[in-house]
This record gives sequence, C-alpha cells and structure tokens, in this order.
Amino acid sequence: MTGCGSWSWPALLAPLLLGVAAAPAAVAVAASGGPALAAADDAPRLHAEPASTRGSLLPIVVNTWAGPCFGGATAAAWATLQAGGSGLDAVERGCSHAEAQRCDRTVGYGGSPDESGETSLDALIMDGGTMRAGAVANLRRVRQAASAARLVMERTRHSLLAGEEATAFAADMGLQPQGSLATAESRAVWRKWVEGRCQPNFRQGVAPDATLSCGPYRPLPGNSSSSSSSSRGQDLTNTAALELLERHGQQGMQQVQQDEQQWPSVVAHDTIAMVAVTADGAVAAGASSNGAIHKVPGRVGDAAVPGGGAYADSEVGGCGSTGDGDTHIAFLPCYQVVEAMRRGLSPQAAAEDAVRRIARRVPSYVGAVVAVSKDGRYGAAAHGWKFVFSVASAASSGQVETIAVEPLAVQAAAEQPARAVAIQSQRHGASVAV
Repeated sequence: MTGCGSWSWPALLAPLLLGVAAAPAAVAVAASGGPALAAADDAPRLHAEPASTRGSLLPIVVNTWAGPCFGGATAAAWATLQAGGSGLDAVERGCSHAEAQRCDRTVGYGGSPDESGETSLDALIMDGGTMRAGAVANLRRVRQAASAARLVMERTRHSLLAGEEATAFAADMGLQPQGSLATAESRAVWRKWVEGRCQPNFRQGVAPDATLSCGPYRPLPGNSSSSSSSSRGQDLTNTAALELLERHGQQGMQQVQQDEQQWPSVVAHDTIAMVAVTADGAVAAGASSNGAIHKVPGRVGDAAVPGGGAYADSEVGGCGSTGDGDTHIAFLPCYQVVEAMRRGLSPQAAAEDAVRRIARRVPSYVGAVVAVSKDGRYGAAAHGWKFVFSVASAASSGQVETIAVEPLAVQAAAEQPARAVAIQSQRHGASVAV
C-alpha cells in the first residue's frame, strides 16, 4: 500500500533501512519548509539525537506515523495550534487530514476491507483536562470518524457508540452518510484475497480449516483455540514465535511478515494516533483507523478504546499507539505509559516499559507507542519493526521531523526467571515491574 501522491513507504524507508546511523534511542530527520513537508528531492537534515533532548518547547504535536501523507496530518495539527485552536481541535484536524487523504489506505474510507469486502472505521478523541473521551466503532457510510468521535464526547454523556447506531448518530449530528466506504481499489484488494482462498485471515478453531479455505465457518467441537493454528503473525504460539525470532531476528521476522502479507507491518498497520500539547500544557490525544485488513466483520480495534489507541491526562501527558490493535486492547499500553510517567518515568522509559510488557508475553507482537509529557518531552518504543513517527514543535520551529526508532530486543517471559525485573527511576526512586 502506498501513501499520498507518488510517494510509497518503501521509498520513504529505504534510507532508514539501508544504514542511516542512529543514536542510542532514535534519529531525528527534520523536513524543511515550516509546517509543510519538504519536497521529494530535498535532502533532510540528520540530527545526532532526538529533538526531545534538544530542549523541546511547547506547543508540540506527535504522530505515530511519518512520510508525506501522515506528515501532512502532523503539519495540519500544528497549523491548527498556531491558528489558536485547542489541543482537541489539533488532534481532530490532524486525524481528519489522514482520513481524507486515506494515508497508507489504513486510515479513512477505501482501505482495509473486511471479510465481506466492506470498510468500517474506528476513532477516538480524548480531552486530558476533563478526562472525557468519545469514540465510534464499526462506523459505516460516514467518512469523518474523528469528528464523529468528538461529537460523541461533546454531544452525549457516553464514551463509545458502535455500528449502525453510531452511523445514525453521526448523521443526526450533521455528518452526511455517503454510501459504502469501499472503493474500486479496496474491492479489488478484497477480490484478490478471496481468490487466494481468503489468506491470511483472523479465524481460528473453525471448520473448514481457516488456513486453507474461505468460509462460511462453523466452530469446531470444544475449545480448540489454544491448539489451532492461525495465519496471523501475531497469533503464533509462543514456541513458534520464539523459533521465528531465533531464525530471523527482529528485522528478519518483520520481513517474513511482509513477504507473507501478514498484518500488522510497516505498510499494513492499525491506527494513526496523535498527541497534542498546547502552549499552556493542555493535553489531547486521538486515533483513527479502518482497522485490520480482512478482519471479521464487526471487529473493533484499539483506535476506539481509551488507553488502547490513545490516552491523555493534562496532569501528566499523553500517548498514542499503532500496530496490533487486538493485543493493545488486552494490554492498554497508552494508559500504562501515562501512569508510568505519573510515577516518575521519562517518556522514553515509559514507552519502553509498555512495549516490553507486551513483548514478554506476546513474542510475535508488532507495534509501537509514542509518549509525550505535559512539558513537551517525548519518547517512543517499538517491537517487531523499525518504527518511524513524526513531530512538529516549537523546538523545530514547526518543521515536521521524522524520528526513527530501532525495535527493542525483548526476552520472552518463558525464558526469564520467575521474579519480576524492576526498572528504577533514579530521580524519583519509583520502580515498575516488567
């Protein structure tokens, strides 16, 4: 899948994957030209260290993805802050930009068809000052998922609306339904998948064998989910995942997943998430996604779950996640990140802690989180892929910077001693078991 215009993720990532020297945590690549992205032939400036160690100042926008399309979303959010908009305005505008541009076809209409060939949307927005959140899940026929999520937060006392009722609510609030969210492009992707015997898919413990055939499916007798295999990379058993890691390493495992068209990967992932902190320290966060490609119809991802896809608390900071949304729902990494920062960990340490917690229990996990403190410091961590995200801040004079993060090497829980390992925060004396 490609990004906006003539850009593609392979072209964007080539310089990073072919040996750009990285600092211990990350490399910052600043795009020139103010909040707009650099032209394709502009040579980016490489920094020896992330912007967060160069004295970042507020306001700041951090986005879980980069590149011309997603970077445009970061620039749109930054421009909203510069025009006097709130953090919520910035997050809604940034996510809406990605939805309208259909970045990587993983956000917005016309991407990630489900088993029936349809596209549905999940989105979330959260106000760190009031701790109110609004979300929509399995939204159909309405393209503005982030705006619908904000309407849930501001026009109801609920937090989440789903399915046809979410569509009806959005229409009542003025967001015009526009028919099926599928396009000719997404239909073609779906037809090719069906012609390939519906591989890969998210079924398990069913007949006919989901690794060999399309449905309709029926459950196998008894609880067979623990023994049945799955074509999803992240659903490998711990033993199989460890063997794959041993044979190929983290980078090799990522390439195997991409070669086998597995999800998630650098070009097939779940969620854009964004955190914005205003000049006076107000924190907002949000997420938007069209979910996992070839998902079971009705599936809800982490982009609709506070603490899963994004989280904000103006007393502390915010977080956004991307990658395997089903695993994120189980671990709520963004809630974990913000609470770790509350207990004294830096954004970088908090991000690494959250990712390590997941990877220890799910060795095949592919995903990442970004963490932002209320004073504008930020960090990120990833597992299973080389992660790139984008930042615009006062420290970069509004220029959209791309930060590359190497995947963490994490020892699986089965190989670790029984006692927990503690991460110590030197400044505050806090410890967090991982």
